[in-house]
Amino acid sequence: MVLEDEFVRHKDLYYADGSVVLLAAHAGKTHAFRVHKSVLASHSKVFADMFVLPSTAENETYDGVDSIQMPDDAKDLEDLLRALYYPGTILSMLENRNPLAATKYKGILLLSQKYFVRVLQKLLRARFRADWPSTLPEWDRLMEHYASISASIIPQHDAASQFIDNRMLEPASAIRLAREANIPEILPAAFYMLSTISPFMDFDTLRSPNPPPLTDSQGNVLLWQPGERSARWGLLTSDDWLCLARGRHCMTDFAQTFEAQESQCMCDSQNCIQLDNKKKLLKGPPQDFLRVLKEIGSQTTLQQYPCYNSLQALGSRSLETRSVLWENLGYYFGLPEVVDDQNDGDSDDIALVESEFIDG
Repeated sequence: MVLEDEFVRHKDLYYADGSVVLLAAHAGKTHAFRVHKSVLASHSKVFADMFVLPSTAENETYDGVDSIQMPDDAKDLEDLLRALYYPGTILSMLENRNPLAATKYKGILLLSQKYFVRVLQKLLRARFRADWPSTLPEWDRLMEHYASISASIIPQHDAASQFIDNRMLEPASAIRLAREANIPEILPAAFYMLSTISPFMDFDTLRSPNPPPLTDSQGNVLLWQPGERSARWGLLTSDDWLCLARGRHCMTDFAQTFEAQESQCMCDSQNCIQLDNKKKLLKGPPQDFLRVLKEIGSQTTLQQYPCYNSLQALGSRSLETRSVLWENLGYYFGLPEVVDDQNDGDSDDIALVESEFIDG
């Protein structure tokens, strides 16, 4: 039997009529949650199976009821229990494109999968899937939204206020979530976004009270510019780095092939607009190929200009090439194929799942 004063009782999730105490550690302390077996069992078959055996004299008890030492982090367990007892709190997790979501809610998502809290699990998975574009038009809308954010930033004396990343999806943490929670659908867009960010621009380092000076491979000091993206590079595994390197290599080959394709132009000028546009993809790195191809495809000139016909042809080819690039991101980065990870054929429609969980 454990002593009652050994643990920290949770201020909200400790019910006097609870039938079981769950014990979990966090930050060097063990936290106690006194909850109801019936509530947990109604949401989770794993919990239901855990409670099916009758209590015996050998069972550990705490405060007069059965106690179970949980192997999970107490903060993650608290989030899970709070979602089960106060379903309305789950709405805060559904904020559209919350840049902290992949880090903040990874624990509760993994626990909902571990204990098969099916509705909560599908709700969170659907939320993360909805955040990351799965089609090129969705990607374009997201980039247009980010461009409007960048344009609306008002310069201030505090450099930290200029971190537009604070209002954008962070790709490295999304990759970590996708890997651990098996949500491969978000990987192509996340890896592509990460490929456009300089590895010298580290999200956490730049936001530290006294960030160390950043230097490139030649020792040149790098200065962060307001609006420049950063990423949590330290979250990547060796496999992630390999995928990123492969993707960048493939896309560079892709750009070289695009530039090498012959095109006829009536002007012989060294300042030919069409030739300059073809070379834009190889200016970098890192380079946002999708953005550059879109810019090439949208550039216009007067019809009587010598470059007109070749520029029109290059614009059409750029937009076609852009679609090909997007469709092949998974292959370029060496990512797993997307399958029905739940093996239930569900579409994981977020509105349907949200209504089912919150309304009962």
